[in-house]
Amino acid sequence: MIILDDIDFEGNELPKWAEEGEVVAKFFSPMEAEIAAARLRSEGVHCFLANATAQSVMPHLQIVIRLHVRPQEAAVAREILHEAAIEGATPKTPKAGIGAMISIAVIIGLLLAYLLVKALTL
Repeated sequence: MIILDDIDFEGNELPKWAEEGEVVAKFFSPMEAEIAAARLRSEGVHCFLANATAQSVMPHLQIVIRLHVRPQEAAVAREILHEAAIEGATPKTPKAGIGAMISIAVIIGLLLAYLLVKALTL
């Protein structure tokens, strides 16, 4: 059984292409699925999600949410999703100064241990 979500069609009827729609991505997270669908919609690609509501109601079941598009838009949709994944896959995190912070933490730990020993011997 497929549960369709985010149907934004006139009269809430499925479009003619819905039965032959192509799955371009699968998600376990409703949020990721919604973001991907929003990205495609912003580029003018018609799409809908299947099983997003079921996943949010029963998250312990790990239901797969499928992102469907028109068959003729599948290649474009995959390219858009691939570009979005590449942009977000390599976040730039500054690593400079980590060694200094570790050194400071070790020094503070040794100082606190020394003060604790001194306080216990008094």
